[in-house]
Amino acid sequence: MGVTQRVDPEPLVAELLVRGRAAVAFDHDDRVDALPARVVAEGESLRIGLHPESLPADAAFDRVALILDDGSFWFELRAVNLRGRMMRTADVTTDGLAWFDFELHRATGWDYSTLHEEPS
Repeated sequence: MGVTQRVDPEPLVAELLVRGRAAVAFDHDDRVDALPARVVAEGESLRIGLHPESLPADAAFDRVALILDDGSFWFELRAVNLRGRMMRTADVTTDGLAWFDFELHRATGWDYSTLHEEPS
């Protein structure tokens, strides 16, 4: 039996959307690029807004990691790592962002304030 900081990511997502930071990482030209993002929930779906001038023209977004995180000190750190893909939904909107729908494939979450023993 070990100690873990892992938590169910689903309830944490809603909290982090309100008060956390967001970034998206993706493969491009045999390297990983990461960009700050705006993330909003629309029902059960997530939409990701990125600044269009920072997007590589030929990026495929088939494999992305969306990170939502919060906290400054060790026992405040909490995050959700959402892996999936992004599909462009619209041209640049009035807010100046390019928007994408996020298709979730896998999620993990952690919260260091909840250190607990893992059940066997």
